[in-house]
Amino acid sequence: MDFSKYTHYTFEDFLNDDAFLAFVVEQNASDLFAWEKFKATHPYKSKIALAAFETILAYRQQNEFSNETAQQSVFEKISVSITGTEPKIKKLSFSPFFRIAAVLAVVVLSAVLYFTLWNKAAVKTDYGMIKTIILPDGSEVTLNGNSKISYAANFGDGPREVWIDGEALFKVKHINLDTSHIQPAEKFIVHGGDMNIEVLGTTFNVKSRHEKTSVGLLTGKIRLDYDDEDKKRKQFVMKPGDLVKHAEESNLVHQKIVNAQHLTAWINRQLVFQNASLEEMIAVLQDDLGYEVVLGDTKLSNLRVEGEINVGSVKELLQILSTTLHINIKTYNKKITITK
Repeated sequence: MDFSKYTHYTFEDFLNDDAFLAFVVEQNASDLFAWEKFKATHPYKSKIALAAFETILAYRQQNEFSNETAQQSVFEKISVSITGTEPKIKKLSFSPFFRIAAVLAVVVLSAVLYFTLWNKAAVKTDYGMIKTIILPDGSEVTLNGNSKISYAANFGDGPREVWIDGEALFKVKHINLDTSHIQPAEKFIVHGGDMNIEVLGTTFNVKSRHEKTSVGLLTGKIRLDYDDEDKKRKQFVMKPGDLVKHAEESNLVHQKIVNAQHLTAWINRQLVFQNASLEEMIAVLQDDLGYEVVLGDTKLSNLRVEGEINVGSVKELLQILSTTLHINIKTYNKKITITK
């Protein structure tokens, strides 16, 4: 099945398309492969298509797929949820009230999905991929591998808000004239985990994975809003050279950046670690680069390499680990097995 024609479809277009209705109900293996490819190629449009897919799937029971029959069945099933009674499939004649109710249900669903899903733009990177994008306000964001940011489609109408899942380097463009008196509409806010980062400065690195967030400030000033271990909302103002780490419902850990270049070395595809444990290095291999790492003994994760590691490839990193920690490392495609 060719999904390319659906790139300009609206929610209602999907519900009215015979071929799409048949695909949802039958779900042939070959069509599902094309469907997954379509979603990966068109992430924004796939949200609308997926909403229509789930709506049809929830109310499917028909065996024929003319537009009239398909719409009638969808309307009947929606009406059941309103009236609580099962309609007689072939003989039922719907009153205008039920048709209006069904249409309103679709309109409400469309509105909810629009404001929660469709009204956001999103950019995502694959494992090992580094991508730089320019936001509508001119701010620059560089995404590490396996990372995603999303922002309102009307970005700039009011506070500029960005949601991060993964790691990114932000270079924020100021639109305010007085940095000491920033107006609500001039704010730039990054949401990571349960932490909100209000930008009062320029360049900072954010990493938000596994319910843990770390923020390193290179230039300017930013303010953090977070929940401590007592679930009390607190604030912390960062200055250049500050590095903070925070897990959900825990206290903030404040450190100083030892080497600012290490913080953003990933942009140049460098693997840099300072006095890091094997567990920390494995996290980077898995989260950023998509490797599967298997340990022969979980205690191996506590091994630590003293000093600095700065290499340009996974192969070099594994060679250093094997020699320094006296461990056996085998690789096969994207799987790494580590034993003593």
